[in-house]
Amino acid sequence: MNDVRQSGRHAVAETPTPTDDPERVAARAVLMMGHDAEQAWTVDDALAWEGMLEISRRLRRRAEDMLTRDDDLSVSMLGIMGRLVRAQDMTLRQTALAEATGLSVSRVSRIIDLLGERGLVVRCACPTDARATDIAVTALGRARTVRAQRRLFAFVEESFAGRLTPDERTTLARVFARLLADQ
Repeated sequence: MNDVRQSGRHAVAETPTPTDDPERVAARAVLMMGHDAEQAWTVDDALAWEGMLEISRRLRRRAEDMLTRDDDLSVSMLGIMGRLVRAQDMTLRQTALAEATGLSVSRVSRIIDLLGERGLVVRCACPTDARATDIAVTALGRARTVRAQRRLFAFVEESFAGRLTPDERTTLARVFARLLADQ
């Protein structure tokens, strides 16, 4: 793997050191996007892109590990459970859960199977559409969801939000809002 160093204004590939420094993270941009990135981007440009991806990967992986270890839930499971807990009567159609989470109906169905095996949700007939299946949270599921949400919030506060100033969080929010609106 190559690394990136600053050569004038541009990011340049070089042999990596076995550390996890910002320039090593930035090197991935050149390795993934090649000559164009190497010529056009500074180390800061590369770090802005790869840093965002790497921080997202690391935080997601740590959150996933914590939730799995402490609550026997994945991030996707918690996303589904969180929606169910906030829904009217703590019940939603399976297709609505898929749409809300951005997961396929078959993926949501597999997750619901796992949650059902753990006693956290039950499938029930939809009272207004015989073709549809509703998913309802059990009392155990609600308690587990609230506990996991509290743990996840504390993790995010400690690992992300608490490490940024209010101005930095505002800047990130504005940048991401603009980028999300353009997608």
